[in-house]
Amino acid sequence: MARHIPADPIGFRLAHELTGLLAGIESDGVIVRVEVERVSRWLEAAAPYRQVQPFAEIAARLRSALADGILTREECEDLRFVASTLTKLNPYVKAVRAGVQELMGLVAGIAADRVVPTVELHALQDWLDEWSELKGTWPYDECEAIAVDVLAGSRHPAGREYLIQLAAEFPIGGTDDDRARPLTLAGICTVAPAIEFPGRLFVFTGDSTKAPRETMESHVRRRQGFTERGVTRATDYLVVCDGGNPHWTLACYGRKVEEAYELRCQGFPIAIVAECDFWDAARTIIS
Repeated sequence: MARHIPADPIGFRLAHELTGLLAGIESDGVIVRVEVERVSRWLEAAAPYRQVQPFAEIAARLRSALADGILTREECEDLRFVASTLTKLNPYVKAVRAGVQELMGLVAGIAADRVVPTVELHALQDWLDEWSELKGTWPYDECEAIAVDVLAGSRHPAGREYLIQLAAEFPIGGTDDDRARPLTLAGICTVAPAIEFPGRLFVFTGDSTKAPRETMESHVRRRQGFTERGVTRATDYLVVCDGGNPHWTLACYGRKVEEAYELRCQGFPIAIVAECDFWDAARTIIS
């Protein structure tokens, strides 16, 4: 028997994820087999919570829709409508957290077939415009930078491929690879970050070819920011100094990036930024 009062917010998180996932797979107007399989894997991963409301009711409807091995756009729209209706009054999370959960689902759906056509980028941009209050949170800023740059016709260094890579970072059930992670600096650092200094907490990792660690920390303090040596939930920016080599594997980044990555996947808005972006931001502020 389904529990109508969940012990935790997992039922609402899954409902938000599914809303985004379905929107993502249907955003190009065609739902292919690999996308249906992606949704099926997600549902299988969420099976331990099949009795938690509001997910319980949505999961039953989704299982019924998947019974014939296909998903139609009408079925997706009906499921999204039900999910949105059941999550209007969410006593567990704020609207911002709900938006981030839906965005992760949306990008995971877009990336499900590992192809990102322009029509899907337009759908992503429309969603981002509607949820503009999420600016400054992860992964909103990364998704916005990719969508704006690619739709403007510029050759973004990561582009569509980075969006697929980004989706692999999300804690969305049913991924092909267990905790798949990007292998380059571009794959884990925030794209075109808006770095602010006053009142913000910075942590540095890696070796810089431009300045000693103490000098970089002094730049932050002169701009009314703060520095710490370790990553915590209060960290705003982790600056990755790559020693001039952007092709480090994640293992080479070290403990701080690993810790920030884990916290970011838990929903804490830690921006992992490249050293070059730190210096660009520092130069724009008059000391």
